[in-house]
Amino acid sequence: MLALWILATIVASVSAILRHENNFEIFRSAWTRLVAGQDLYAASLNHFDLFKYTPSAALLFFPFAVLPFALGLLLWNALNAATLYLSLGRLLPPREAAIVQAIVLPEMFGSLQSAQSNALIAGLIIFTFTELERRHELRAAAAVCVGTVIKIFPLAAASFALLRPERRRFVMWCSIVGAALFIAPMLSRGPGWLLHQYDDWFVIQRVDSGDPGFSVMALVRLWFGVYWPFWPQQLVGAVALLAPIALTDVRGADADWQLRFVASLLIFCVLFNHQSEGPSFVIALAGVGIWFVLARRSWQTWLVFGFVIVFTVLASSSLTPRPIRAELFDIRFKTVPVLVVWLVLQSELWGHR
Repeated sequence: MLALWILATIVASVSAILRHENNFEIFRSAWTRLVAGQDLYAASLNHFDLFKYTPSAALLFFPFAVLPFALGLLLWNALNAATLYLSLGRLLPPREAAIVQAIVLPEMFGSLQSAQSNALIAGLIIFTFTELERRHELRAAAAVCVGTVIKIFPLAAASFALLRPERRRFVMWCSIVGAALFIAPMLSRGPGWLLHQYDDWFVIQRVDSGDPGFSVMALVRLWFGVYWPFWPQQLVGAVALLAPIALTDVRGADADWQLRFVASLLIFCVLFNHQSEGPSFVIALAGVGIWFVLARRSWQTWLVFGFVIVFTVLASSSLTPRPIRAELFDIRFKTVPVLVVWLVLQSELWGHR
């Protein structure tokens, strides 16, 4: 499995290098603009897109930005793949970890082809749980804070602390690490420049919130023709996610129950994220994989799992004829099987297995 992941990382990176992948160039240019004291979020005719992460993320990208393009992209993709691979190995026994790594590999490959950060985010979410479980609160805080400054939704991983009897140290370290990451760009450019960048970043987030991506909100809009605001639907999803913790004695929850909650949160971060896109599903498939290795091998389990593999993984790959792929893309059907798994998980968290 390790050899397959290494090979996939190299092949995906070579593909991205040959195309001179635009996403990676945007990340590099953000670091260059930060050093020069320029606006991180100004439109660029060269890159045809905007930098959408926080100023702290631009600062953290410097090890890859100062290297030549090809080497920097290869190491960036290697970091993404290694973080997810190692986090799954730390979360599960070797056999179960290998199964999940095999399940998530196709989506991980697709994410690396576009030099996206989704595999890194999935790994950081899982690391938050594994380090809290081992009472390494500083490491858990670093994982959740780094994930949050890259993409906001990994902040949801802080809910793993609700499963632990001792939470104060984690909250303290989150405050310290989060404050350090926030002010770090200020040390080179001053508070005025940093506050201006965050103003622009908030504008980018508001403008970018119009497209529901591959979320549940997209299904509601496309399938039922209703244009409800996103936040009430996201609030319902968050309540459904956390209700088992609020109404269940989690102190007596076994390891399987806690792992199911990890899987549920990983899938939630894609289903209710209005900016989710195709490469984001590496996060959701990590959750699907964890659910699969915990579930009984009944015909219902295999039916749901096959539904995911066919319509979420294979249907969005080049193995599917382009007209069929385009039709499924238009109706966001890639989301549906993952939503089914999430509903099954919520039922299991309530004790119905």
